[in-house]
Amino acid sequence: MELRIIKYKISVIILILPFHNLAAANNEIFVNGFEEIPIPIVRFNLNDTGIIWAGNILTGNSSTCISDIAADQDCHQGRDANAATNSNADGHAGFSFTKLDINGNQLGSTATNWSCVQDNVTGLVWEVKTNAAGIHNRINTYQWGGITAIGRDHPARNGTYFDPSWNELVTNSNDNNFCGFADWRLPTIIELSSIVNKGTTTPAIDINYFPNTSSGIYWSSSPMAEFEDFARSVSFFLGDDTINMRNSSRLVRLVRSDQ
Repeated sequence: MELRIIKYKISVIILILPFHNLAAANNEIFVNGFEEIPIPIVRFNLNDTGIIWAGNILTGNSSTCISDIAADQDCHQGRDANAATNSNADGHAGFSFTKLDINGNQLGSTATNWSCVQDNVTGLVWEVKTNAAGIHNRINTYQWGGITAIGRDHPARNGTYFDPSWNELVTNSNDNNFCGFADWRLPTIIELSSIVNKGTTTPAIDINYFPNTSSGIYWSSSPMAEFEDFARSVSFFLGDDTINMRNSSRLVRLVRSDQ
Protein backbone atom coordinates (compact mmCIF):
# COMPACT_ATOMS: atom_id res chain seq x y z
CA MET A 1 0.00 0.00 0.00
CA GLU A 2 1.33 3.43 -0.91
CA LEU A 3 0.20 6.93 0.00
CA ARG A 4 1.59 9.78 -2.08
CA ILE A 5 2.69 13.09 -0.56
CA ILE A 6 3.26 16.03 -2.90
CA LYS A 7 6.49 17.81 -2.03
CA TYR A 8 8.34 20.92 -3.17
CA LYS A 9 11.97 21.63 -2.48
CA ILE A 10 13.40 25.09 -1.80
CA SER A 11 16.78 26.36 -2.88
CA VAL A 12 18.03 27.89 0.35
CA ILE A 13 20.13 26.88 3.31
CA ILE A 14 17.84 26.07 6.21
CA LEU A 15 17.98 24.43 9.60
CA ILE A 16 16.68 20.88 9.57
CA LEU A 17 16.96 17.93 11.87
CA PRO A 18 18.24 14.81 10.12
CA PHE A 19 19.87 11.89 11.87
CA HIS A 20 23.44 11.66 10.69
CA ASN A 21 24.63 8.75 12.80
CA LEU A 22 23.46 5.70 14.63
CA ALA A 23 23.83 7.33 18.04
CA ALA A 24 21.31 10.00 17.11
CA ALA A 25 18.94 7.42 15.70
CA ASN A 26 19.14 5.19 18.76
CA ASN A 27 18.56 8.10 21.16
CA GLU A 28 15.29 9.01 19.50
CA ILE A 29 12.43 9.38 22.02
CA PHE A 30 8.93 8.15 21.23
CA VAL A 31 6.08 10.09 22.86
CA ASN A 32 2.44 9.26 22.09
CA GLY A 33 3.40 7.73 18.76
CA PHE A 34 5.45 10.72 17.57
CA GLU A 35 9.22 11.00 17.26
CA GLU A 36 10.97 13.79 19.13
CA ILE A 37 14.24 14.57 17.38
CA PRO A 38 17.15 15.17 19.77
CA ILE A 39 19.45 18.16 19.63
CA PRO A 40 21.86 19.40 18.37
CA ILE A 41 20.29 21.06 15.35
CA VAL A 42 22.32 20.33 12.21
CA ARG A 43 22.91 22.94 9.50
CA PHE A 44 22.33 21.25 6.17
CA ASN A 45 22.85 22.50 2.60
CA LEU A 46 19.93 21.71 0.29
CA ASN A 47 20.13 21.06 -3.43
CA ASP A 48 18.00 23.03 -5.86
CA THR A 49 15.13 21.33 -7.70
CA GLY A 50 16.66 20.87 -11.17
CA ILE A 51 13.76 22.73 -12.80
CA ILE A 52 15.11 25.04 -15.53
CA TRP A 53 11.87 25.76 -17.38
CA ALA A 54 8.89 27.98 -16.59
CA GLY A 55 5.12 27.66 -16.68
CA ASN A 56 2.89 29.83 -18.84
CA ILE A 57 -0.55 31.38 -18.62
CA LEU A 58 -3.04 29.70 -18.63
CA THR A 59 -1.61 26.27 -19.21
CA GLY A 60 1.52 24.64 -20.52
CA ASN A 61 5.22 24.98 -19.90
CA SER A 62 7.95 26.83 -21.73
CA SER A 63 10.98 24.88 -22.88
CA THR A 64 13.16 27.51 -21.21
CA CYS A 65 12.91 29.87 -18.24
CA ILE A 66 11.20 32.50 -20.42
CA SER A 67 7.51 32.85 -19.58
CA ASP A 68 4.50 35.10 -20.07
CA ILE A 69 4.12 35.15 -16.27
CA ALA A 70 5.75 38.25 -14.80
CA ALA A 71 6.56 36.84 -11.36
CA ASP A 72 9.73 34.83 -10.76
CA GLN A 73 9.31 31.07 -10.82
CA ASP A 74 11.44 28.16 -9.59
CA CYS A 75 13.79 28.38 -12.57
CA HIS A 76 14.62 32.03 -11.79
CA GLN A 77 16.05 31.28 -8.37
CA GLY A 78 18.73 29.29 -6.60
CA ARG A 79 21.65 27.29 -7.97
CA ASP A 80 19.72 26.31 -11.10
CA ALA A 81 19.47 29.99 -12.12
CA ASN A 82 23.08 30.89 -11.37
CA ALA A 83 25.44 30.54 -14.33
CA ALA A 84 28.31 29.86 -11.92
CA THR A 85 26.57 26.75 -10.54
CA ASN A 86 24.51 25.69 -13.56
CA SER A 87 27.16 24.55 -16.02
CA ASN A 88 26.00 20.90 -16.34
CA ALA A 89 29.70 19.99 -16.15
CA ASP A 90 29.31 18.12 -12.87
CA GLY A 91 25.61 17.34 -12.79
CA HIS A 92 22.33 18.55 -14.24
CA ALA A 93 21.55 22.24 -13.66
CA GLY A 94 22.60 23.28 -10.13
CA PHE A 95 23.49 19.79 -8.94
CA SER A 96 27.19 19.11 -8.39
CA PHE A 97 28.50 15.56 -8.15
CA THR A 98 31.86 13.77 -8.14
CA LYS A 99 32.30 10.13 -9.11
CA LEU A 100 34.26 7.87 -6.74
CA ASP A 101 35.88 4.52 -7.39
CA ILE A 102 35.52 1.45 -5.15
CA ASN A 103 38.30 2.79 -2.89
CA GLY A 104 36.83 6.28 -2.62
CA ASN A 105 39.24 7.96 -5.04
CA GLN A 106 37.78 10.84 -7.02
CA LEU A 107 37.28 10.32 -10.75
CA GLY A 108 36.67 12.66 -13.65
CA SER A 109 33.16 13.37 -14.89
CA THR A 110 33.80 11.28 -18.01
CA ALA A 111 34.72 8.14 -16.05
CA THR A 112 32.72 5.13 -17.19
CA ASN A 113 33.18 2.92 -14.13
CA TRP A 114 32.41 4.25 -10.65
CA SER A 115 30.93 2.87 -7.43
CA CYS A 116 29.79 5.91 -5.46
CA VAL A 117 28.87 9.55 -5.94
CA GLN A 118 29.78 12.47 -3.71
CA ASP A 119 27.24 15.28 -3.61
CA ASN A 120 29.34 18.45 -3.48
CA VAL A 121 26.42 20.57 -2.25
CA THR A 122 25.18 18.45 0.66
CA GLY A 123 28.44 16.62 1.38
CA LEU A 124 26.67 13.25 1.33
CA VAL A 125 28.20 10.23 -0.40
CA TRP A 126 25.82 7.84 -2.17
CA GLU A 127 25.94 4.21 -3.25
CA VAL A 128 25.66 3.66 -7.01
CA LYS A 129 23.55 0.68 -8.02
CA THR A 130 24.79 -1.95 -10.45
CA ASN A 131 23.39 -4.53 -12.85
CA ALA A 132 25.83 -7.13 -11.53
CA ALA A 133 24.62 -9.83 -9.15
CA GLY A 134 25.25 -9.11 -5.49
CA ILE A 135 24.27 -6.78 -2.67
CA HIS A 136 24.46 -3.59 -4.77
CA ASN A 137 22.17 -4.89 -7.52
CA ARG A 138 19.62 -2.35 -8.72
CA ILE A 139 16.56 -4.58 -8.30
CA ASN A 140 17.17 -5.85 -4.75
CA THR A 141 14.18 -5.02 -2.55
CA TYR A 142 13.61 -5.13 1.19
CA GLN A 143 10.97 -4.78 3.86
CA TRP A 144 11.47 -1.74 6.09
CA GLY A 145 13.24 -1.71 9.44
CA GLY A 146 16.78 -3.05 9.07
CA ILE A 147 20.01 -1.76 10.60
CA THR A 148 20.10 2.08 10.89
CA ALA A 149 16.32 2.46 10.60
CA ILE A 150 15.42 5.32 12.96
CA GLY A 151 14.16 4.05 16.31
CA ARG A 152 15.12 0.43 15.65
CA ASP A 153 17.10 0.04 18.87
CA HIS A 154 14.87 2.15 21.07
CA PRO A 155 13.27 0.11 23.90
CA ALA A 156 9.89 1.76 23.26
CA ARG A 157 9.97 1.56 19.49
CA ASN A 158 6.69 1.70 17.62
CA GLY A 159 5.59 -0.76 14.96
CA THR A 160 7.44 -3.67 13.37
CA TYR A 161 11.10 -3.45 12.32
CA PHE A 162 11.57 -6.27 9.85
CA ASP A 163 14.63 -8.53 9.57
CA PRO A 164 16.75 -9.41 7.72
CA SER A 165 15.65 -6.39 5.66
CA TRP A 166 18.70 -4.54 4.23
CA ASN A 167 21.03 -5.75 7.02
CA GLU A 168 23.40 -7.62 4.71
CA LEU A 169 23.78 -4.61 2.42
CA VAL A 170 24.68 -2.26 5.29
CA THR A 171 26.90 -4.71 7.17
CA ASN A 172 28.80 -5.94 4.12
CA SER A 173 29.35 -2.40 2.80
CA ASN A 174 30.78 -1.29 6.15
CA ASP A 175 32.87 -4.41 6.76
CA ASN A 176 34.48 -4.05 3.34
CA ASN A 177 34.96 -0.26 3.46
CA PHE A 178 32.84 0.28 0.38
CA CYS A 179 34.24 3.31 -1.48
CA GLY A 180 36.67 3.76 1.42
CA PHE A 181 34.02 4.25 4.14
CA ALA A 182 32.67 2.15 7.00
CA ASP A 183 29.69 4.24 8.09
CA TRP A 184 27.07 3.39 5.48
CA ARG A 185 23.39 3.57 6.44
CA LEU A 186 19.92 4.24 5.08
CA PRO A 187 19.25 7.93 4.37
CA THR A 188 16.64 9.97 6.20
CA ILE A 189 13.70 11.17 4.13
CA ILE A 190 15.29 14.64 3.88
CA GLU A 191 18.58 13.20 2.65
CA LEU A 192 16.94 10.89 0.12
CA SER A 193 14.83 13.74 -1.24
CA SER A 194 17.97 15.83 -1.76
CA ILE A 195 19.03 13.89 -4.86
CA VAL A 196 15.61 14.12 -6.53
CA ASN A 197 15.80 16.03 -9.81
CA LYS A 198 12.41 17.62 -10.44
CA GLY A 199 13.55 18.65 -13.90
CA THR A 200 13.21 15.09 -15.20
CA THR A 201 11.15 11.98 -14.59
CA THR A 202 11.26 8.19 -14.81
CA PRO A 203 13.63 8.30 -13.04
CA ALA A 204 13.66 11.71 -11.35
CA ILE A 205 17.42 11.78 -10.82
CA ASP A 206 20.59 12.59 -12.78
CA ILE A 207 21.24 9.24 -14.45
CA ASN A 208 24.65 10.44 -15.67
CA TYR A 209 25.78 10.05 -12.07
CA PHE A 210 23.19 7.60 -10.74
CA PRO A 211 22.87 4.96 -13.47
CA ASN A 212 20.74 1.86 -12.96
CA THR A 213 18.23 3.85 -10.92
CA SER A 214 14.72 2.46 -11.00
CA SER A 215 11.65 4.67 -11.34
CA GLY A 216 10.28 2.80 -8.35
CA ILE A 217 10.07 3.49 -4.61
CA TYR A 218 13.13 3.72 -2.34
CA TRP A 219 12.93 3.41 1.43
CA SER A 220 14.31 6.07 3.77
CA SER A 221 15.29 5.34 7.37
CA SER A 222 12.44 7.53 8.62
CA PRO A 223 9.36 5.94 10.19
CA MET A 224 5.93 7.54 9.84
CA ALA A 225 5.14 8.95 13.26
CA GLU A 226 1.37 9.05 12.87
CA PHE A 227 1.03 5.49 11.55
CA GLU A 228 3.25 2.86 13.13
CA ASP A 229 2.77 0.37 10.28
CA PHE A 230 4.16 2.84 7.71
CA ALA A 231 7.55 4.35 6.88
CA ARG A 232 8.60 7.18 4.58
CA SER A 233 9.97 6.71 1.08
CA VAL A 234 10.61 8.49 -2.22
CA SER A 235 9.16 7.46 -5.56
CA PHE A 236 11.69 8.20 -8.30
CA PHE A 237 8.96 8.04 -10.95
CA LEU A 238 8.17 11.74 -10.40
CA GLY A 239 10.39 12.32 -7.35
CA ASP A 240 7.68 12.77 -4.74
CA ASP A 241 7.67 11.71 -1.09
CA THR A 242 5.45 8.75 -0.29
CA ILE A 243 4.62 6.53 2.67
CA ASN A 244 4.40 2.77 2.39
CA MET A 245 3.49 -0.08 4.69
CA ARG A 246 6.63 -1.42 6.33
CA ASN A 247 6.00 -4.97 5.11
CA SER A 248 6.18 -3.76 1.48
CA SER A 249 9.26 -4.74 -0.53
CA ARG A 250 11.00 -1.59 -1.77
CA LEU A 251 14.36 -0.52 -3.14
CA VAL A 252 17.11 1.20 -1.13
CA ARG A 253 20.20 3.33 -1.72
CA LEU A 254 22.87 3.69 0.97
CA VAL A 255 24.39 6.98 2.08
CA ARG A 256 27.12 8.15 4.43
CA SER A 257 28.22 11.50 5.78
CA ASP A 258 30.96 13.11 7.86
CA GLN A 259 28.50 14.64 10.34
